[in-house]
Amino acid sequence: LPTSVTSGAFSGRSPYVVICGSATPHKPPPLAKGGFMLHESTAMAQYLIERGMPAEVILKDTASMDTIGNAYYSLCLHAIPRGWRKVLVVTSKFHMGRTRAAFEWVWNLNPAPPGPHGAHIAMDFATTPDDGLTADVLVARAEREAKSEAALRANQQRVTTMGAFSEWLFTTHMCYAVTRQHEIGEFEEMKTDPALKSY
Repeated sequence: LPTSVTSGAFSGRSPYVVICGSATPHKPPPLAKGGFMLHESTAMAQYLIERGMPAEVILKDTASMDTIGNAYYSLCLHAIPRGWRKVLVVTSKFHMGRTRAAFEWVWNLNPAPPGPHGAHIAMDFATTPDDGLTADVLVARAEREAKSEAALRANQQRVTTMGAFSEWLFTTHMCYAVTRQHEIGEFEEMKTDPALKSY
């Protein structure tokens, strides 16, 4: 988020900052006023507003629960409807491999017509420091991230259209498939997995 504050969007060089996230499936969500769920993206938006970013340049995705969802919903909710041709994707250093795999897979399935140079949407990627994580947690997260990235790259080889991706996401993925929604809220793994403790 500090990178967003000092980025092109804040200085007027870019029209929007998109912040992604509903909640993680790995722990209960915090609650906002009135007992409503406090979306991760809502909390991030408040952080940016308190540091001077105009609310009108911030766009939220309040549906995604993980990195692949971040890629899908930011594309479908914001990039495609607005006809974007260039974006900068920002995340923590330890998380970049999986983030890049997800965005390169999903955004290149974009059904919108390609731009004048052939690419649907040009993507640049930037990392931020892994602040706030201990060395042992970083090791655990790196192992988990590597496995997730490899799985994404493997799925990319066999799921090659937006229609096939939607079928995969909403019928097989724990965070989005009705057939697996009963798995959300089982937090026993959080007690023993050092990587999940950092979510």
